[in-house]
Amino acid sequence: MRGLAVFLVLKGGDIIVDREGIKKDLLSWHLKEVLTLAEEHDKVFDVLVELLDDENPHVRANVLQVLMDMLEDGKLSGERLSRVLGAILERVKDEDERVALKALELVNALLERGKLDEEQYERITDVLKGVLKSGLPVLMEYAAEGLGRLGAKVAKIAYRIIRWLFSLIGSSKKREVQSAAITALTELASRTDDSKVLNEIFEGVTELLAHPDPYIVERALHSIERMLAREDEITTRNKLKAISMIKELKGDVKVGIKASQVLEKLEKTTVIQEIPGKEVQKQLDVSKYSIDDVEKLLDTGKTEIVAEMAKLDSHVLEKVLNMLESDDYSRRMDALWILARLTSHLTPSDAYRILPVLGEFLKSKNTWARETAAKILADIYALYPGTSKFFASLLDVLLRSKNERDVEGALELLVRLADRIKTDEMLSGLMRLVLRLLDDERTRGVTLRTLAREAQKLLELETESLFALQDKLKEIYGKEGGKYDEIIAGLIDVIEDIVKMRNKGMLLNP
Repeated sequence: MRGLAVFLVLKGGDIIVDREGIKKDLLSWHLKEVLTLAEEHDKVFDVLVELLDDENPHVRANVLQVLMDMLEDGKLSGERLSRVLGAILERVKDEDERVALKALELVNALLERGKLDEEQYERITDVLKGVLKSGLPVLMEYAAEGLGRLGAKVAKIAYRIIRWLFSLIGSSKKREVQSAAITALTELASRTDDSKVLNEIFEGVTELLAHPDPYIVERALHSIERMLAREDEITTRNKLKAISMIKELKGDVKVGIKASQVLEKLEKTTVIQEIPGKEVQKQLDVSKYSIDDVEKLLDTGKTEIVAEMAKLDSHVLEKVLNMLESDDYSRRMDALWILARLTSHLTPSDAYRILPVLGEFLKSKNTWARETAAKILADIYALYPGTSKFFASLLDVLLRSKNERDVEGALELLVRLADRIKTDEMLSGLMRLVLRLLDDERTRGVTLRTLAREAQKLLELETESLFALQDKLKEIYGKEGGKYDEIIAGLIDVIEDIVKMRNKGMLLNP
């Protein structure tokens, strides 16, 4: 029996609301019933506002969900919104991460809808800035998205947000906070209708290319790449400045590849007469189509055009993201192909939403799908470090699996993460895991095959790590009837060649 009790007193016409009954319904997930009554009766709505401060986090989270549904129904505005906004903003700082995240999602939805007054925008700005500066994983990335939306909606606040974000990048010592600030700037630039705001952000992000931390430089390159979706609004002066600074990065070991990719796009958009005919045709093709043409374009093999459309139109991007879970296998593959080409255009909400789906692709029989999903996941991790908990959980599940393909998917992801996050900590952690997997008969074969396929990456290991791997390979040589001895012998030969070349000065120790 439902716990909600709402009684109508016939004589006075007053509504008597059973607060505990509403609470029981929220805990029992009878949210539709609560929603209907809250939309119809102010007194029920007032009880929901009170329950946002309930001691039970499940109650608080479900109240926020009901409020989200009210917003979507157009029933959370005006005087009602004024009454509840303060309580929502308090929940953004909730000690329960799930509740705080739900509150942030609601705040972002309010910003997307707009129609707030100046004082409400100011209150939201202060709260989002506090969350971003806190450095709390996941939450700060959603706050960054919110700040971007807010700045795009309110020009008066935009410049203040921009100055604060660039100041935060310069003053914070936390990479995660700096990354989230760049995310906010990129969101703002991508959404604003003001070309002056876009150009101010573009110029500021371009200057980050001189930052001493390669991670910040790479994040700036991704940001510039996304802003180039609006290249016709970016001034030639800004483009030329970016070209000049990016050229200096082409030879950089850590960011050179990404720099070359962004430079190519910049040069094509800056000197129109040098754009190859194929590129001109592609731009013309994109302008001819709308979201209604996506299915037809995919059916005729024009996935590249759909990818370009998704960069420019959030509705097309949404359609592509939905296709990742399509019942049609070919559509899932199309979506994966497109997504691999526009990862830097994903908002934090987009990225967090598709993580579980991409994780399932790592178990695919299709080698291309598995490798592509791993690459996209690694790109998302580099963009949004708050995803680290998901990755830790995903890898743990895959590596504990008895299915060899799951372990292979985990190794594929780890290799791509090592490609994207070139730190000593990442490489040493990967090496420790590889040694452990080689000890286990269940995972030995797939680990050896992965090592053989990625043998070139052994060049990135320090000599000490190479010796540790060599010792482990010699230890397992001949085991299981020697069925892996050929692979093991080949890997030992590669390690010995690398060490010899380093001893002769032909190769440097990384």
